[in-house]
Amino acid sequence: MAIELTPTPEAVLVEGAVGCGKTTRLVERAAALLEGGAAPSDLLVLAATPDAARMLAARLEAACGAAVEATCVREVALGLLATEGGRAFSDRAGRLVTPVEMGFIMEDMKTCGLKNRRLKEMLKFFYRSWTELVEDADGNADWLLAGEEADVHGLLKGILDFTGGILEPELSALAVRYLLADGEALAGAQRAHVLVDDYQMLSRASQHVANLLARDSIAVAADPAAVVEVFDSYPYGEGVGEFTQANADCERIVLTESHACGAAAHAASRLREDAAPGAPEITGVGDAPATDSLTARESADPAAEVAAVAEAVEAALGAGCAPEDVYVLTFHPAWMRQVLRALAARDIAAAAPVEGRLSVGDYRDLDRCAPARLLAALDLAADPANALAWRSWCGFGDYLANSAAFADMRAGAAAEGAGLVALLEEASAAAPAEGFPNTGIGRIVDAYRAGRELVASVQGLEGDGLLDALAAGLGLEGDGAARARALVGALTAPAPGEEGGTDAATLSRRARRALGGAAFGDTAGRVLVGAPEHLVGRSPAVLVLAGFVNGFFPSRDYFDATVMTPDKQKLARATDIRRLYAAAGKPTERLVASWFTSIDLVGAEQLKLEIGRVRLRRGERIATTSPSIYLKEIEPTEDQSA
Repeated sequence: MAIELTPTPEAVLVEGAVGCGKTTRLVERAAALLEGGAAPSDLLVLAATPDAARMLAARLEAACGAAVEATCVREVALGLLATEGGRAFSDRAGRLVTPVEMGFIMEDMKTCGLKNRRLKEMLKFFYRSWTELVEDADGNADWLLAGEEADVHGLLKGILDFTGGILEPELSALAVRYLLADGEALAGAQRAHVLVDDYQMLSRASQHVANLLARDSIAVAADPAAVVEVFDSYPYGEGVGEFTQANADCERIVLTESHACGAAAHAASRLREDAAPGAPEITGVGDAPATDSLTARESADPAAEVAAVAEAVEAALGAGCAPEDVYVLTFHPAWMRQVLRALAARDIAAAAPVEGRLSVGDYRDLDRCAPARLLAALDLAADPANALAWRSWCGFGDYLANSAAFADMRAGAAAEGAGLVALLEEASAAAPAEGFPNTGIGRIVDAYRAGRELVASVQGLEGDGLLDALAAGLGLEGDGAARARALVGALTAPAPGEEGGTDAATLSRRARRALGGAAFGDTAGRVLVGAPEHLVGRSPAVLVLAGFVNGFFPSRDYFDATVMTPDKQKLARATDIRRLYAAAGKPTERLVASWFTSIDLVGAEQLKLEIGRVRLRRGERIATTSPSIYLKEIEPTEDQSA
C-alpha cells in the first residue's frame, strides 16, 4: 500500500452497531454545520449505494431545509476522470466498463493463453490490489512478479487503453492518483465539509477519495462489523483504523443503544459478537422480550411459503404500516419473482430493484444477446466515437467475439499510435465494397459499416422513437424483440426525481448507470422486495426474510466439502454473518423469518438447494429442505424470551 491516507484538519468518527443511529448523527452534523454558517454547497455527503444516497439526500433536505448534495464516490470519481484533465491523465475516455462490455474484454484477455480459472483468479488479485492502492502515485507496478503476472497485467491495461474503458475496481484508484498529481483539480473538487455514511463498505481507494475531497472537516459513520460488499468491490474494514491513525486528533463518538425492535436488537447483538469480536456491546437490548417482535413461519412447500410471506406483508399493512416501510428480503432472484407475483395476486403494489447486471448473453447468437446489441447500438447513437461500444458491436455473432482480429488491431494501434475508431475507419475505407468475406477483419469491417449506417439512420430521434428505430434497425422481431425493448426501456428510465431528458446521450448515461448496479425506482406506496445489498440506507418497520433455507442462504456449495475447503467455508460463513447482521438488525417493529420444508426434486436441483433426503410422494420425488443454519443466530434464547 504505497499511498497513505490524507489527514483532515477536523475529523469525526461516529462508530456504532446497526440500528444505533449513525446516519442520524451525520444528518444532525450537517444541520449544525449549516446553522453555523456553512452554505449547502460547502457540504458533500457520500453514501455506499445510489439508493442510500437518494434517501440520505431526502433526509438532509427535511432536516436542514436546504438541498445538500448526496452521492456515491463512484459518481464523483467518474466525474473527475471524465473531465478533459482526467481523460488526459488516465488516457481513457472516462467511461466505466459495463458487465456487457466486460464479456468482450474477457474474450480479449483469453488470448493470453491462460486457462480460464487461472485467468479469473489472477484478475481478482489485480482488482483487489488496485482498490488497496498498491501502486504509488505515479502508477508504478513493481508489485507484480516478472513473467506471466506482469504480462497478463500489461495485456489488461493495454486492452483498457485501446478501448478507453475503466474497470470499477480501478476507478477510485485512478481518481486518487489524479487528485494527487493535479493540485488544481484537487482544489476544484474539494468541499469544506465531507460526510461519509457506511465508510466500512467503501474500498480503500474510495475512502481515500472521500478524505482527499475534505478541505476543512470530515465526519464518517462506520460499523466495523458490517464490512459488506454492496456497491464497491473489496470493502475495506481496516480503513476505520487507518482513519483514526491518520487523524491523530479525531473525535470518536461511539453509539451503543439500538433503536431497532427487540428481535432485531437481539439478533444484531448475537451476530455482532461473531462478526466483530471485542466490538462495543449493544445496549437497550433487554428492554422488550425478543419474541414479542419475532415471527418464525415454517411452511410445507414453496407455494405455501410464498403465500405466508404475502400474508405477513398483508398483516403489516393492515396494522397501519406504510407500504414503503415493509421490506421483503430474498436470497435468490427466483424467490424475488415469486414474492412479487404473490403480492400482485393480492393487489399489493410492490417494487423491486431494476436489475442492471445484464449479462452479455450468448454473444454468438444474435437473438439471445438482443438486449446487449440494443444497448451497444444506443451507446453508438449517443457517441459514434465510443471505442468500447464499437468493440462490443463488432464482436457480436462470432464464436470468439473476433478476439484474434482485435489483438492484431491492438498491435497495429501500438505501432501507428492510432485509436480503435480510427483503425476501424481506415480498414473500412481500404476494404473493397464486398469486404473480406470469411475473415476476422472482414467480419469487423462488415459490422462497422452496418453500425455506421444504423447510427446515421437514427440521428435526431429521441425517447421511444429512438429505441424503436434501433430495434428495427437490428432486425429484432417477436417475443425476443419485446423482451429486449422492455429491458432497455427499464434501464433507460429516469431515477426518482430526475429531470427527464430523452436524447441518445441521456438514455445511454442512464443505462450505463443502471448496469453498474441494481437500484429501486419509484417506491412511494409500494412494498419493497430486494436482496440484502439493496437494504443499505433503509430502516424498515418490518423486515421479512423470505426463502430463509439452506441453499439460498448459505449457498449449497457451503455444505459440499468437494467444492469448499474448511478454510473457504470459514470465510464464507464470516461473509454470511456480516450480511445477515447488516440486515437483520434494522427493522424497528418486527422481524419475520420464513422457510419451507419440502420441494419437488427437480425444483430443488434447479434452485441449487441443500437437500436433506428424498422421498416418494404419490409418484413424485420430493426433497426435504431445512431452515437456514443461521436461523439459530436470530432466534432468541430462553433468557431473551422472558
